[in-house]
Amino acid sequence: MWYNALYKEVLDMFLKKTKQSSGRTLLTIAQGYRDPITKKSRQKTVINLGYLDELVEKYEDPIAHFEALAKEMTIQQKEANEARLVNLGTISLDEELGMNEDALKYLGYLPLSYLYHQLRMREFWVNRQRNFDISYSLNDIMQLLIYMRVLEPGSKRHAFMHKHRLPFNLKCEEHDIYRALDIFDRYKEDFLLHVHEEVRLHYGRKTEYVFYDVTNFYFEIDEVDDFRKRGFCKHRSRNPLVQMGLLLDDKALPITYELFEGNTHDSQTIMPILQEVRRRYGIKRLITVADKALNSGDNIAFMMVKGDGFIFSQKVKGAAEELVDYVFDPTGYKTVTDKAFSEGKDKEEANFYYKSRPYPQEFQVTHADNKKRPIPIDVKQIVCFNRDYANRQRHKRREAIAKANELIRNPGRLKASEEYGAKRYIANIDVDAKTGECLAPHKFAYLDEERIREDEKYDGFYVLITSEVDTPDLEIIRQYHNLWEIEKSFRVTKHELRSRPVYLSLEEHIRAHFLTCFMALLMVRLLCLALDNKFGPEPVINSLRKYQACFLKENIYRTTYFDEVLAAIQKAFGMKLNRKYITRGDLRSLTAQTKKH
Repeated sequence: MWYNALYKEVLDMFLKKTKQSSGRTLLTIAQGYRDPITKKSRQKTVINLGYLDELVEKYEDPIAHFEALAKEMTIQQKEANEARLVNLGTISLDEELGMNEDALKYLGYLPLSYLYHQLRMREFWVNRQRNFDISYSLNDIMQLLIYMRVLEPGSKRHAFMHKHRLPFNLKCEEHDIYRALDIFDRYKEDFLLHVHEEVRLHYGRKTEYVFYDVTNFYFEIDEVDDFRKRGFCKHRSRNPLVQMGLLLDDKALPITYELFEGNTHDSQTIMPILQEVRRRYGIKRLITVADKALNSGDNIAFMMVKGDGFIFSQKVKGAAEELVDYVFDPTGYKTVTDKAFSEGKDKEEANFYYKSRPYPQEFQVTHADNKKRPIPIDVKQIVCFNRDYANRQRHKRREAIAKANELIRNPGRLKASEEYGAKRYIANIDVDAKTGECLAPHKFAYLDEERIREDEKYDGFYVLITSEVDTPDLEIIRQYHNLWEIEKSFRVTKHELRSRPVYLSLEEHIRAHFLTCFMALLMVRLLCLALDNKFGPEPVINSLRKYQACFLKENIYRTTYFDEVLAAIQKAFGMKLNRKYITRGDLRSLTAQTKKH
């Protein structure tokens, strides 16, 4: 049977005469085309011929000459397009797949390849390759690990076993990947700096505000080592961990990261990474936005000494009595909507309200003798109430109370992971902190109503402390609310990019693994930015994974997916991604297109 799907509609070329304000007539050869996204007719200039009054000196009849040329160009282009008509012959429905035959190709690598080459990652690894007598390609392996982390995440072996689904040759064997990981770890800092400079060049990276947070990744192993150690797991796993500190700019683009031993406290991670950023990246002043876990006297003193700034959150419950009194004093609060102040709106009905004051707050700071002493530091305290936050807290408390009631009825049934937060609301009962077992099940336990009422008072309230005393309160609040982007980045890294479990044991390999995960996250974030953040990381990743092609016959593939995300990428990067049928030559051309910057 004949397949004419590769035929591309060609609108005629024509001579276009444009009258200028000067009175002169500009001649061009133009062509009509149909916008693949809007489906509307458009025109584009093919050749700029010049002005008619000048062309009459070269041609007897310029109009007739160039009208004939436009017709000839139209015929030539249509003939070229007709050459793309493909005869696949007769397809037998009885034809069988060969053993281990895999007809799929991943096409989602195309925008990733565009970004990879735009950031000149190829040049970086080609240059480093000259330092080693190796037969495999560092550049090929880095591309493989980044692209597959986005398109089909898994182990390094998994990436190698499916590398044939990327429609270009990759020069490496499976054992080469593990050897390359050692080199990737060695050049990690240089690579991060290189990429940072390229991002700054192409996307105008701003670092006035940086957003920092810490998470951890657990390993499916029982024994700890010098790197993977047990600590507080954010996912309640008892397995050995590593800690990751991640720094984002104000566009949610990752700047850098650092790994720490699994038992490192969150507050101990920020000083090393800020020092490294300032030293290597030449950033003069940073305003770090971080959550309450990073709010320590040592960190604040460090930033003040370095001339940096900070925006930290702080719990109201457990704060100094004077601050608690200020929070619950109803005077001075301003209500605000999503867009502007709501003057005169009842505070009890407002979704968000706040107030602020300058205050010399005392912080416990470690001195030279390794002892902590209180030091007053001038900050601005911003007290905030968020009704949505209050509702989330109440929902979580209702769940904890339900668990508490179940524990009271059946004290021996719930495990520690199941009764998390519940024992707080049980009076007259002792629970083993490690096992969750009731130590004295014969005692009469009851729900602690007084504690529940006490906790409810604080629902929705939080405090921001900042060094930026002259910055408007709402700007400080807005920057703090942007911190959720880093939480989203961690979620994407863990779930969509499946950075865990880590199928590696050597520390160097583990570090290199997270380097490739970081680069995959950066590329996804850059894609979101290129699409004006109309789509989040999750739908972008989902679309790239679905954008595949299936082998038909000869050298013809049938693409299998197209959506609004891919349409936006097509428009932003100038790639034609909506072809139903595509040849190997087309794939080579598209790949080559991604490398031209």
